[in-house]
Amino acid sequence: MITAYCGMKVIPGDGGEPVDDAVVLVDDDLIREVGKAGGVNIPPEANRVDLSGKVMIPGMIDAHVHCLMDASADPMGELQRRTQTMTVLQAAKHLEATARAGVTWVRDLGGYGYLEMSLQEAVECGMISGSRMLVAGKVITMTGGHGHPMGREADGEAEVRKAAREQLKAGAQVVKVMATGGVLTPGVEPGAAQLTEKEMSAAVQEAHKAGRRVATHAQGTEGIKNALRAGVDSVEHGLFLDEEAVAMMRDKGVWLVPTLTATRRIVEAQTDAGIPAFAVRKAEDALQGHLQSFRMALDAGVRVAMGTDAGTPFNSHGDNLQELQLMVQEGMSPSDAIFAASGGAAELLGIADRAGALKAGRLADMVVLREDPLQDIESIRRPERVYMGGRRLL
Repeated sequence: MITAYCGMKVIPGDGGEPVDDAVVLVDDDLIREVGKAGGVNIPPEANRVDLSGKVMIPGMIDAHVHCLMDASADPMGELQRRTQTMTVLQAAKHLEATARAGVTWVRDLGGYGYLEMSLQEAVECGMISGSRMLVAGKVITMTGGHGHPMGREADGEAEVRKAAREQLKAGAQVVKVMATGGVLTPGVEPGAAQLTEKEMSAAVQEAHKAGRRVATHAQGTEGIKNALRAGVDSVEHGLFLDEEAVAMMRDKGVWLVPTLTATRRIVEAQTDAGIPAFAVRKAEDALQGHLQSFRMALDAGVRVAMGTDAGTPFNSHGDNLQELQLMVQEGMSPSDAIFAASGGAAELLGIADRAGALKAGRLADMVVLREDPLQDIESIRRPERVYMGGRRLL
């Protein structure tokens, strides 16, 4: 079935200029052609959809979520207390809410017992409706390190190498290593280095041999630099960057996925909402450094992809695009923020041939807005229509 979406402004998502009075021609699940009205040959049998006065953007991409975590006050604790059946059923709802918000791809950077891989399969075969997924399997962390209740604890180069191979064997499309402590794990500090450079290098070698990329949870300065020297592809969070770390990221072409929402939501909610006191204290200590690090990276020209850490306290699945508002508030232009959640994120995830842009040959993942997000980025959180592979979800 061929459908022509006509009359709207198109923001292509690949960094190109917007197109007014555009036509997007979709053939089944793929985009066939995009161009100005009159420049696209619409077959007579095509179904026409008039979107005059609207704005169309590509389906957005969230490069950092935890679909099994429920965004409650203590999501790691709930993950351990809840039955696996309830965890999977709830996560299916998370993926549905995320897709209906206009985020059609997510990268899950740490699941639990490989349950997220079954969800990925269920989306792919059409059993459930939700965002498409790339998955990391279990995070690789030192014994007692950040995320250990949900991760694969490993010490020493040989054991970390084996842990990486285990994730690849299980079907991970990306490997995640924990370079530092973090906010939600008791007894560890965000600024403290954890896995060593040599340990992470072993994981990077195994992932890269298999054609996979490596993301690192890295918050403290020393741990970030260890991860960069080890050869990781993206730094997640980057709470305490310094000039040397920023220069290393820029020169190596390493992506920053800032997840500004994560610390903000914890600080806003506080212990009155039930968040453990240790997590609130660490988030408060990190917040200003987090924002300063993001601005420093932005000014230096570090490549940025949008990620939210959705599933962490009060960081809800389905409200992922609040992250773009924060990125713009901290100095990013609306066009660059949209690119970070479309063409840029697709490049980071290695799916730019399928997603991230309204271009011929890409999947027909399309979001229709009533207002122009280039003028008001907050409007991106209010989609009027969402299509995945040409099928309307909203």
